[in-house]
Amino acid sequence: MEHFIQNYGYWAVFLFACVEGEIALLLAGVACRYGVMSLPLVMLTAFLGTLITEQCLFFVGRLYGSRLLNKYPLLAQKSLLVLEFLKKYNSIFIFGSRFIYGIRNVTPIVIGVAKITPLRFSSLNVPAALIWSVAVAGLGYTCADLLETAKQNLRYLEIAALVLLTLTPVYIVYRKRSAAGKEGKKNIKKP
Repeated sequence: MEHFIQNYGYWAVFLFACVEGEIALLLAGVACRYGVMSLPLVMLTAFLGTLITEQCLFFVGRLYGSRLLNKYPLLAQKSLLVLEFLKKYNSIFIFGSRFIYGIRNVTPIVIGVAKITPLRFSSLNVPAALIWSVAVAGLGYTCADLLETAKQNLRYLEIAALVLLTLTPVYIVYRKRSAAGKEGKKNIKKP
């Protein structure tokens, strides 16, 4: 597995960064913590994947966006939300849109349709892509220690689950008998 990750892991990071690939980037960060991949190279690969994709989608939006929105109703529906955010928050939205799950890949197309200049989009998109790549991979790298601690504590969780599974049927029987006893007392009429 380690050999596979070393040979194809960077390609996987690049491809997953082209779509909403936070999970793949987090896992790559974990792999970096264990020395299977290089953290700076993972960050660079993710940065290039997300940047190239977003820049291309922006130009697709500028050139073909209106036709795409007319042809695909789901895309048009999501674009209404993106346009609302774009009008309300403008530059902050352009910068932060990659951190919003569900509309990340639609946003550059809609921004292109909205006729934002390429220079303005790029000036906000490049630093956002860099921050996203560094932050998500770094989070995976940092969380690897938490996973190691959780793995060490798994033994205690297994014991607790076993005790819980053993005691649950006993508790259910006790509650049923207790409820039946109360019901029986209700039905006994006092003279």
